[in-house]
Amino acid sequence: MTETRRLQLHLGKCIEDLDKLYNVPDLKSKRATMLCKTAQKLFESAEEAREKGDEEYSYVQYMKYLRVIAYISKDKDYLKDKTYFNSMLGSKNPNKAMDAAEKLKNSLIIRYEKEQQANRLNDIQENELIKQKMEDNRKKAIEAMVVTEPIHQGLPGPDEVSIKSEQLYVLLKSSKLKVMILDARPSQHYQESHINHPVCINVPEECISPGQSANMLEQKLPQASRCVWAERASMELIVMMDWNSITVIPGQKLHLLKTILLKWDVKVHYSRQPVWLVGGYEDWLLKYPAFTTNPRAVPPTTNDVDDMLDEIEYPTWSDLSPPPLTVNRSAKPSEPLVDRSSKLAAVQLYEERARGVQNILEQQERIADTSLTLEMQRLEAEQDWEKVRSQREGEQRDEMRAMYKLREQEIISQLMQLENKQYDMEQENLSLREQLEEYQRREREEAERLEGGEDEQNDGEAIAERARQAVRDVAAKRARIAAVTAQKERLDRRREVLEMERKKKLAEARAARKPGDKEEDETRPDSPSLPRSQSSPNIAKVSSDEEEVTSPVFDRSTKPAKVAPSSEMHHRDFQPVWGDVGRGLTGLKNLGNTCYMNSIIQCLNNTAILVTYFCNGQYLEHVNRSHSTRGAIAEELAAVVRALWSGQYRFIAAKDLRSEVGKHQRSFRGNEQQDSHEFLTILMDWLHLDLQFTIKPPHKETLGASERAWHEYTKSKESLVLRLFYGQIRSTVRCTVCRASSPTYDSFSNLSLELPPAAARCTLADCLKLYLNGETIPGWNCPNCKEKRDAVKKLDISRLPPVLVIHFKRFYVDPKEYMCNAYRKKQTYIDFPLEDLDMRQFSLHCPGNPIYNLYAVSNHYGTMEGGHYTAYCKSSVYGKWYKFDDHLVSEMSSGEVRSSAAYILFYSACKPS
Repeated sequence: MTETRRLQLHLGKCIEDLDKLYNVPDLKSKRATMLCKTAQKLFESAEEAREKGDEEYSYVQYMKYLRVIAYISKDKDYLKDKTYFNSMLGSKNPNKAMDAAEKLKNSLIIRYEKEQQANRLNDIQENELIKQKMEDNRKKAIEAMVVTEPIHQGLPGPDEVSIKSEQLYVLLKSSKLKVMILDARPSQHYQESHINHPVCINVPEECISPGQSANMLEQKLPQASRCVWAERASMELIVMMDWNSITVIPGQKLHLLKTILLKWDVKVHYSRQPVWLVGGYEDWLLKYPAFTTNPRAVPPTTNDVDDMLDEIEYPTWSDLSPPPLTVNRSAKPSEPLVDRSSKLAAVQLYEERARGVQNILEQQERIADTSLTLEMQRLEAEQDWEKVRSQREGEQRDEMRAMYKLREQEIISQLMQLENKQYDMEQENLSLREQLEEYQRREREEAERLEGGEDEQNDGEAIAERARQAVRDVAAKRARIAAVTAQKERLDRRREVLEMERKKKLAEARAARKPGDKEEDETRPDSPSLPRSQSSPNIAKVSSDEEEVTSPVFDRSTKPAKVAPSSEMHHRDFQPVWGDVGRGLTGLKNLGNTCYMNSIIQCLNNTAILVTYFCNGQYLEHVNRSHSTRGAIAEELAAVVRALWSGQYRFIAAKDLRSEVGKHQRSFRGNEQQDSHEFLTILMDWLHLDLQFTIKPPHKETLGASERAWHEYTKSKESLVLRLFYGQIRSTVRCTVCRASSPTYDSFSNLSLELPPAAARCTLADCLKLYLNGETIPGWNCPNCKEKRDAVKKLDISRLPPVLVIHFKRFYVDPKEYMCNAYRKKQTYIDFPLEDLDMRQFSLHCPGNPIYNLYAVSNHYGTMEGGHYTAYCKSSVYGKWYKFDDHLVSEMSSGEVRSSAAYILFYSACKPS
């Protein structure tokens, strides 16, 4: 068939679209003779469409025909009289249809690719025309302006949130812009030294708290600052600063101050959002000491960070217990052993008790403030999401629609993470509340004992006065907590009202849509609730294509080549967004629910030995072309790692790696939600097989049971991935009667741990003990007793890998909905060590160092119905923790690493000292 006779493509944009069209209905009720007639009509229709040049329709009809033929071949009537039915169908037609469908499929794949390339070129040309038109309009507008605004050198852009000291210095020296500086350091530090600028005022950090309005804050300001504060509406730029903040984290004083100005200052509309000074006053003092009131000021040496998720140090009973008191030898056994001659002892006892209550209440107040801040941020993010969503729906240009969609994904990701943090804070508050109740119970018992043995009126009055003062303090704290809680509840109700309004608008929009209209975004869920922006595990899905389930297969007949051809000759479309970032700090674009893949890639990208192996090209000596993936998975991952470590991109798109992965595993092809643990496990096996090399087999006679089992598993074919990530488990089954045991050995690339049932908080040690504890196996065939016996199965780690990967089984089948295969998620908060994880108590005498440090975490936020993956990684170059949220990469504190979202942990063995 010539190219000119083929009709234009009209049924789909890719071959997968056509695969959805040739499904046939249930044919159980149809007789074989009727099905033969139907098949003949389908074949004739396919032939006719092929003659007309309609390849798409012809392909669909051929595939329908083959489906019907497959069903007929299993029919009882057909099996009784095959000759008769084959004559009705035509003996050569099925083979002819199969060959034609295969040719049409190959032709359509090529045509779809050409059409997509042409569309991309058209989009690029159209975008260039739009940009050119916008540029021409902008030039015309500038030329038409009678008075042009002066361009201020150093002025940050309208979307920037920070300003550097160099920029601020240029602005202050030029005096052409009205700049107000809000110094949020303590009053004492401000009076000692501050920027020498007439509109620089002190907003002390002790005056800033969550839930304040601008009017309330003004009442707390020093008298000298109030008159200048009133002029903030006329300012063209407002700069906030503290001592040395590099970033503004939610919950910090600068973030609270910015929220007060933008959200709770109802009388003022700011022309641009306030910005914060990078490095704070310490950076300014270092660079421009002459532009300060006192250049000899010394920054505080404390390294305290006001972090919303800082670990809270709980008071212990030993810390709060009173000092030893002199025992009254004449006291009866039922009386308290307190020195009644010392008034100071009784007062000190009560002060110690009251101080413990105060500490717990202060922590509860801090958690309430942080929870309120999180609620405000959630409300703000949901309002931004609604605004962006409406703007996106109203935008017609593809380029702008993509930008709005990206922003929508960022906000929904932020919402999920805020909800997770709020859950952690609530669990923290519950723990503190239990401590407080227990402490108050003990305090009441102690007070009753003191009252029973009181014999000096003056001492009783002093203690009673102390008690009344403590009660007043406690009441004030509780009133404060109650006020913050009430404000949080009001924000919750307000958010519910906004959600109801959004649902109503969405329902009206759907009702107004015509029946034939197509959804703008087919990947968006139909539920009117908060839509899923990214991936969540697809654990409930079971593949029907069992032949595609990949397991390690070793080719023992072919020796891999010494050096494989370089993959640099292959052109890859990373779609990079350029930007000068640190090495290894490049983000990964979400390609449609691929955050599960991005999270794992970033964790592997911070595995130092693996990065060196890929970046220096050493892996090329080990690429194995005899495996089913022919080394392509390893080559694509190596290309992505090199791009991530180039330091010249803000973020890239791993399109080729995703495409290659989809070729070998159907579940990773589309835009469906997937499980990062499933992807990691399969990827490890692929990389091991792609990078195999042969080693000299050892003498089995000299090996122990564990080593012999290990070499039987590897078959003398190893890889760097195997040596880094794979370990070994010994499973021992012991008879309870004769005590005979039967050990077996299995390899693992990650430990998958159960969580303690019905536990809101637990430790990593709890999970490991639960995994390794013995379980009873009834009816085991004992080889020694020759009868069925009860046995105990015990697991032990017999080989620890240099990189220990630990997975938490957060997803489980709900027993109430077992028949529906409904999965739920455990939000358990797991306390795991960041450093010095000692595995000696959980393993046998393993070679190597059993002490590990954490370097990466794959997190899952949300539920089975909708979720999102991120990665927390510690850079081996900069020694700091960073959050990788798809294309967004930001620095974070180590206190934020532990959370109830932790899903997979990556530990590396410490180097022996």
